[in-house]
Amino acid sequence: MNLPKIAYLDISPRQTGKTERLIQRAKTCLDAGRRVYFITFKGLVENMRRRLPGALVLEDGEELPSNENPDDAVWFYDEFDWLNSTVIRPGAYYATTPKFIREAGVDTADTDLLLQLIVAHGGHYCRYTWPFDMAGILQKARAFYSPEDFRQLYLGEFLK
Repeated sequence: MNLPKIAYLDISPRQTGKTERLIQRAKTCLDAGRRVYFITFKGLVENMRRRLPGALVLEDGEELPSNENPDDAVWFYDEFDWLNSTVIRPGAYYATTPKFIREAGVDTADTDLLLQLIVAHGGHYCRYTWPFDMAGILQKARAFYSPEDFRQLYLGEFLK
């Protein structure tokens, strides 16, 4: 499998600052004079545009304007595992909470985007935990979600 080398891969639980880390990296690129394309969910587009002046912020699935060159920018994908338009691009930045737990030996990098991105990042990814006390939220989440959904959403697990 010959995939382009990506710059950053963050697979972490909910509420651990993934979007904020992407924004800070995007700001660094903008400050360096680089063109930035930031892909996110519809409900977050306006907030991202406010937070990233100078970046082209697109809703998941939105087409790149015809006057833009996809190769002339640094791409950022927020919650990539939940987006429909994620593409593996050289030098791009990706962050997500896993959408589902993959099964070792069944799900492979040949068929799964998250696993492809791990390969494209040299077998590595960042994983963060909460910067604040989540005990109460975790206790409620454990009671509400199935054990598999809890592991996926609140522990960031993606492989069994």
